[in-house]
Amino acid sequence: MEPKLQDVSIHRNVSIMAIGNVLSTSANTLWIMFMPYYFLTVGFQEFMIGVIFSIIAVTRAINSLIGGRVADKVGRKPVILLGYTIFCSGPMIILLSVFLLEQGSVIAGIVAVLGLTLGLMGGGLSRPASSIMLVESSKKKKRGLTYMVVSRVLPSIPPAVLIIIGWWLYENQMFWLALLIGSIGILIVVLIFAIGLRETLTIIDKPVRQKPSFKSDSGLWFLVLLAAAFALDGISSSGLSWYVPLFVIDGSIYTLMISISTLVIAGAALAAGLLVDKVGARSAIVVGWTVLAITVALFPHALLPLELVVLYSIWAGLDMVDISIPALVIAERFPKDERASVLGSFSMTISLTSTVGPILIAFALLLGDNVPFYLKAVMNIAGVILFLLATRNQIDEKEPVNDIVHSF
Repeated sequence: MEPKLQDVSIHRNVSIMAIGNVLSTSANTLWIMFMPYYFLTVGFQEFMIGVIFSIIAVTRAINSLIGGRVADKVGRKPVILLGYTIFCSGPMIILLSVFLLEQGSVIAGIVAVLGLTLGLMGGGLSRPASSIMLVESSKKKKRGLTYMVVSRVLPSIPPAVLIIIGWWLYENQMFWLALLIGSIGILIVVLIFAIGLRETLTIIDKPVRQKPSFKSDSGLWFLVLLAAAFALDGISSSGLSWYVPLFVIDGSIYTLMISISTLVIAGAALAAGLLVDKVGARSAIVVGWTVLAITVALFPHALLPLELVVLYSIWAGLDMVDISIPALVIAERFPKDERASVLGSFSMTISLTSTVGPILIAFALLLGDNVPFYLKAVMNIAGVILFLLATRNQIDEKEPVNDIVHSF
């Protein structure tokens, strides 16, 4: 076991990453939410904008795979710094696009697409390394809570106000200022991470107990089943994301649903972290996805606006239960020199398969207006079964592991 001083230093990563996540999310809220409107300004049609975001999603997914593999070779911190540095260049390039807009929308549009693509590529590159470092830096008995607080709860608070400021800037022809603040904010995060983060992948981090390798049959089947379970949830969720506002019809009710659900998500993320730490990943998934399936199946039968709002809020809250689980179970299952690679492969698989969602829901609509909701309910129950199969031989989460993040 390492000296106490180093363990304290490693655990300090949690505070550093919390500050970085809040700053980066706050900086991004001012501009990234308004990129679809900007693409309309430079002359892209709605269909083309959809194609652009689809290509960017695929590119980001591939970079998650690359980033995960590199993070297991050279360390978490270098990949995180590289990813955020690339991401920082995104708003800078889009800022150039704003200045080029006077010379022609075509050139400005191409530059803007390049900037957004490059920025989100950086985000995809750093994501597996960041998630695994957070898990490895957390005290074992509080990993679920720590993950949710750092990655969801704290970063979700500032955008409630900043998105209004961002919209005001955009409406008042000051989008350039939002982009400038965004790039400076991410640059500050890079500096904070460069100074404050401590690497969690070292030679002495090898666990005493041998864990299944990704290259072994058991490790491979675990990842296949885990990815299948979360792919079912991802496909159905991405598909319903475009159908729900059309199903509700009334824009004011849908806006109210989103506004309230945003507040619910912050509280639910905290509760989800506590739940995972208390009952374990398996029980959390069984409870979360089963209740989610019931809630989604009831949603189309709501008769009053209040019922829609309540059910959608419960839906949004339950969606938080599974956020931390992939990184946690992968960290439990695999040795340190494979964790980021496995999480990168997992993230890429989920991102790519989720693109099937909108098409699947469109076909489901041919069978009836309520069928998409029933389909998601069935897919989540199937996901529960697959997850239980994947983790049937899971290492006991409460059993101490002799590694650098052993809880003191």
